[in-house]
Amino acid sequence: MAMICASQASAQQAEESYGVADIVVTAQKREQSLQDVPVAITAISAESLQTNRIQSIMDLGAQAPNLNVRVTAGGIGVPTFTMRGSVTYGSVSGQDRTIATYLDGVYLGSAYGSAFDLPDLERIEVLRGPQGTLFGRNSTAGAISIVTRDPSGELGLRQQFTYGNYDQFRSSTRVELPQVGPLSASISYTHNERRGDVKNLGAGTVWNRDNAAPGSLQRKLTQVSPKWLGDKNNETVFAALKFEPSDTFKLVYKFDWNESRFTPEANALVAIIPAFLGPYGATVQAVLDSNPVPSPGEHRPKAVSNPWTTPGYSKTHGHNLTATYVVSDNLSLKNVFGYRKAGIVANSEVGGYGAILTQNVATNFFGFPALAGSPFTMYGVNVESHLKQWSDEVQVNYDSDFLTLTAGAIYFDIDTQVGGTDGLQNGFFAAPVFGGIIPGGQRNLSFFDGVSYAGYAQAEVHVTPQLDILGGYRLTRDKKDGTTFVYVAAKAATATTPAAPARQDVYNFSYRDTRSSFMLGVNYKITPDILAYAKYSTGYVSGGAVAYYAFDPETAKSWEAGIKADLFDRRLRANLALFKTKYKNLQAVSSGRSLPVQDPDVGTLILREGDLDTKGFEFELTAAPVRGLTLNAAVGYTDLKITDVNLLLKVPGSFPTVRPKWTSNLSAQYDTQPLFGDAYMMFRVDGAWRSRSRQLPNPAYPAPWEPIIFSDAMWLVNARVALRDFDLAGAKAELALWGRNLTDSDNPGQPIDFQFMATSTYQEARTYGVDLTFKF
Repeated sequence: MAMICASQASAQQAEESYGVADIVVTAQKREQSLQDVPVAITAISAESLQTNRIQSIMDLGAQAPNLNVRVTAGGIGVPTFTMRGSVTYGSVSGQDRTIATYLDGVYLGSAYGSAFDLPDLERIEVLRGPQGTLFGRNSTAGAISIVTRDPSGELGLRQQFTYGNYDQFRSSTRVELPQVGPLSASISYTHNERRGDVKNLGAGTVWNRDNAAPGSLQRKLTQVSPKWLGDKNNETVFAALKFEPSDTFKLVYKFDWNESRFTPEANALVAIIPAFLGPYGATVQAVLDSNPVPSPGEHRPKAVSNPWTTPGYSKTHGHNLTATYVVSDNLSLKNVFGYRKAGIVANSEVGGYGAILTQNVATNFFGFPALAGSPFTMYGVNVESHLKQWSDEVQVNYDSDFLTLTAGAIYFDIDTQVGGTDGLQNGFFAAPVFGGIIPGGQRNLSFFDGVSYAGYAQAEVHVTPQLDILGGYRLTRDKKDGTTFVYVAAKAATATTPAAPARQDVYNFSYRDTRSSFMLGVNYKITPDILAYAKYSTGYVSGGAVAYYAFDPETAKSWEAGIKADLFDRRLRANLALFKTKYKNLQAVSSGRSLPVQDPDVGTLILREGDLDTKGFEFELTAAPVRGLTLNAAVGYTDLKITDVNLLLKVPGSFPTVRPKWTSNLSAQYDTQPLFGDAYMMFRVDGAWRSRSRQLPNPAYPAPWEPIIFSDAMWLVNARVALRDFDLAGAKAELALWGRNLTDSDNPGQPIDFQFMATSTYQEARTYGVDLTFKF
């Protein structure tokens, strides 16, 4: 009888047991519980990634406090990150970023090709604050670590189909092979496509690129401007092979391949003042009058005229080989080797307006020939980038009752080529800039070779079972060499400029630097479930040059204190971080044509923006108050001030941009008890909010610019309802309805001020659909 009572009590205890799940992360290059790591981290599990439909790093902006992600202007799919007040672009050849992105421990050295569809994911870790000791020179604001799945060794098949509005179709297949001896493997294939959300009134314009430079992805292509803007068509393959002959040795090889055909997002002409164009103003006004397009203002338009925009193409693949050897209970060794290659080409009408000239104009704005009836565009971007990189990192992990040590060394090599090369049938009325070229016009091409090697060590001395003293140090040697070619064809005389002969200039640069970064900290376990920590850390982003414009390293010094607590028998998790960071020599991307004294020879360049002081907090809360219900809330606040402003970039009294003070994330998920068999319902809603933020920096603009000077406070609301784990044809199945941006927020995304006109991209439209998933 006592045994029966004990069994009943045990069953009842299991039935009543629930709470916030533990999450294992590798934020310190070793496996630890999220709550034991003295770093402000948001860890997103595979379940949350699927539920929130996070398919690339572009979807991460609503997932972590004080993090925003948006698409960089130009239609090249490069993410722009804002974290704790630091903005990073990484779209210039040879430029490092302040937020590092890692895939299975391999650093992605260029923003180009980093926004591909993600392969089979285990989790994503968003680390906030300088991570210079363990993650290197490129993480002064934080790091994003993407971790993919290892093969399970158990035979299985998972198939998911998605149908949605905007002709969305997605098919994802994952096959797990059974373990044979020490070998196990898995492979997956995903096809993902949808049409764009804005109609292109310039559709059908034909561009002949037969004369593009040898080796160009555009060579011998006749491209046609598409009907819709924002199309996506991606193919992704991911394969993993694990060799595990014993409990002490494991070798995992992973391969990812992604090919994407897309059309850049729509760019809309918000405002223009033709009178600013002097003798060309009347001609521009005549074109606008004969081809009118309504100004979208602060709301996403239904149609724009972007004939210069043509389908883009990118291809990315990578190899990762990770070996782990457990020497003893206290000591383990790891080696992470990575090789990646990527190429991307995109043509985007960032000027927001194009048409067909009907009048015969002898020259364009810059004195290059313009043929009668040729395409007209305000400004167009033509970017082509190629990169290859390889790296190898050796890690040593030691753990004892007195000391925990992580040490290692890394070698990293990257080669990139960035430029614009075209061979158009017809000339332009207004020449494209930012690396673009017209026949007999201007060409910019940059080659970059970078090598970095570093050694690092981070130790935790366990003074008592509750108290740890931390210290870390990293020494890095950077070598950068680059060449920029600028070709300018002969110019005819115009009303404002004299004739000029053809010329080709070559600019070389060489950069060498050795720098260190360090971290000091203390951890204290108030109870086994409550950790308090404080630390001081430093980091830097290396310097370099673009053509004849050199830029210095950007440095960061940061204080952070926090507390991580699991309370009420793990039914409530509360994590708080307070921070204060000072950045020196903030690096900013600019255009040669935006300088006070214009320099059309350089498309994009890096200049010192100023110094940045930031302070704020992040608070994350997870609660499981009753069985089946999980609530999440997160809020981030950043107060910042830019001082010693570089007046080459900004006028006196200007403001920092794209840095919202407040961000917030809320979610609620409820899983019902089984309804029949194992089947149950899941209901989830997510909301991400960011406060009003300034988009353009100067204190005064013409009145028509008003709609895009600020981005209003906005909510992005997503929801999902699913019937899970029901039996269907011998498989466990799930049927889910989902929606993203349910309120159809249509705020400006990336506005650009061209002085005589203003343009912008916009938030993607509301999407919804259905997922059907089978598991065998």
